[in-house]
Amino acid sequence: MAGVLSGGVKRVITAFFLVPAVIFVVAYSAPFWLLAGVSAVILLALSEYNNLSVLPARSPAGDRLCVAAGAAMPSVFFFLGAGALMPAALSAVFAFFLHGLWGGAEFKDASYGACFRTLGVLYIAIPLSYLIFLRDMENGRWWILFIFAVIWANDTFAYIVGKSVGRHKLAPRVSPGKTVEGAVGGLAAGAALSFFYDRYMGLGAGAMGIVLLALVIGVVGIAGDLAESLLKRGAGIKDSGTLIPGHGGVLDRIDSLIFPIPAVYYILIWQLHIKAAG
Repeated sequence: MAGVLSGGVKRVITAFFLVPAVIFVVAYSAPFWLLAGVSAVILLALSEYNNLSVLPARSPAGDRLCVAAGAAMPSVFFFLGAGALMPAALSAVFAFFLHGLWGGAEFKDASYGACFRTLGVLYIAIPLSYLIFLRDMENGRWWILFIFAVIWANDTFAYIVGKSVGRHKLAPRVSPGKTVEGAVGGLAAGAALSFFYDRYMGLGAGAMGIVLLALVIGVVGIAGDLAESLLKRGAGIKDSGTLIPGHGGVLDRIDSLIFPIPAVYYILIWQLHIKAAG
């Protein structure tokens, strides 16, 4: 247990500074600051994502184009709305192929590069941009914090339980450090936190509904974590970066958030349709 605590010191110190900042931006600042924060996170995450490329020849101009296209997505959604989702994504793909045509790269590298950059926008930029849509929903800011809180509880307790009593590997080929025991401990912690969060914040989801939603977030978050681990395995690196002490890079810190954000958005939209139909 002492090793677990010493290994988590940097995580705790980093969280001490990051968590209040995130809460302030999401819950108490103007929507523009959430837009700015999401754009900055996407910019940093895509910069790290470019380092996961396995292309024999990297294109700095192509990397910059990927980062620029991804970082622009939140602004497109903020000013133009959800209807801009598909046109923005298709425009980014079009730009990547144009770069492949005239960027001077070998044809094989150009096709792989276009596919890799398209994946970056679809995998990182668009899912995180759903925070813009969530913020505009009823109790949107508190739903965003709910997602963050559940994922933080999952990650923290999965780490503690896994290091303490973990025996059975969850996905040994992709992420040898993750265990079934850790995953179960994290899911249980997220579910418990969700119950008290709903009672305190008054989201009105009900005990069963909020716990089920927390479990969905936890499972989808684990999938997101493993998805990034798969990319890192392919690139032969341990962390996407070193910007955040105790957590690695920005992409390492947000990998569990990427898939749950749009998942919660569509679940809430589905519930609204059910209420309207009833």
